[in-house]
Amino acid sequence: MWIENLSYFITFIVTAGFSVIGILISYQIYNINKKPVLALLLYQQIFLYSFYFYGIWGNIALQLIIGDLNLSNELSAKLAFFIPVIGVPFMLISWFMLLRFSFLLNGFKSSKKLAFSYFPTLVVIVFLLAIFIQREVLLIPENADLFVVRILTIINLTIHLIFIIPFLQTKKGVRDLMDTGFNKKWAILFLLTAVVYSFALFFLDILDFISICISIILLFGAGVFIPVVIRFNMISSVPEKNMDFETFCKFYEISKREAEIVLEICSGKSNKAISEKLFITLQTVKDHNHRIYTKTGVKSRVQLANLVRERTEG
Repeated sequence: MWIENLSYFITFIVTAGFSVIGILISYQIYNINKKPVLALLLYQQIFLYSFYFYGIWGNIALQLIIGDLNLSNELSAKLAFFIPVIGVPFMLISWFMLLRFSFLLNGFKSSKKLAFSYFPTLVVIVFLLAIFIQREVLLIPENADLFVVRILTIINLTIHLIFIIPFLQTKKGVRDLMDTGFNKKWAILFLLTAVVYSFALFFLDILDFISICISIILLFGAGVFIPVVIRFNMISSVPEKNMDFETFCKFYEISKREAEIVLEICSGKSNKAISEKLFITLQTVKDHNHRIYTKTGVKSRVQLANLVRERTEG
C-alpha cells in the first residue's frame, strides 16, 4: 500500500511541475510578444490544467474518501462519474481555445460559427450522457472511472484531429506561424503525443496504479508540448544584434517602401512629413505603419526606433 501511495505522491509532484511549466512558459511568451494567438494559448493552458487537477486528482481523492465511507457500489459508481463531469466546462473551454489557436495561427480568422456550433454540440453530448445514466438508459459499468476516461479520451482525440486540419491548409506568409515556428511538422508530433497518451488512458487498468501513474504523467507532459516548442523556436530565432539595416529588413520581411518609412520614423519625422517627402497620401503612410508594427511586433514609433537601434549598428 505504501508503494502505491508513494507512486501517487511522486506523480502528483511531477504533474504539478508540468502544470507550472506550461502556464509560466505560456505567460512568458505572451509577455514577449503580446499576440492574440499567444493569449489563446495561455488561456488554454490555464483551463487545461485546471480540469486536470480537478478531474484527475480530485477524483483520486474522492475514491479514497469513498473507500472509507463504505457506500454502495451503485452510489460510488455514480459519484465517480458525476464528480469529473462537473469539471468538464474547464475542458470544453480548453478544447475551444486549442481549436481557435490552431485556426488563428494558420491565418484563419475565428468565426462566430465555431463558437455557435462547438459549445452547443459538446454540452448536449455531455448532458445527454448524464441524463441517460441518471435514468439508467445507459448503465455504468463496474469500473466507472475507466468508463468516464474512455469517453473523454475519444472526444479529446477527435478535438486533436480537428486541430491538425488548419495546418494542412496553411495560408502563405502568415506572420504568427513564422514567429512561433509551430508549423505542420510540430502539429503532427503534437497529434502523435495525443495518440500515445490516449492509448495509455484507454487501457488504464492493465497494471493497476502503475499504469494510472504513467498515463497521468504522459497526459500532463503532453500538455506543455506547444508552449515549450514555441519558446524554443523563439529563442533559436532571435535576430543577432549589430546586423545591417538591409538584413534587419529581410529578417522582418519589410518591403523597400516600408524600409523608407522606417528610416523616416527613426529620423523623427511625423506621418504628414513622411507623406510629403515620399509623395504618398497620409492614409498610405498610416497603412504602412500598421504593417510595419505588425511585422516587427511593436506598438509605437518609439518602440520601432528603439528596435532598429538595438538590432542594427545604430
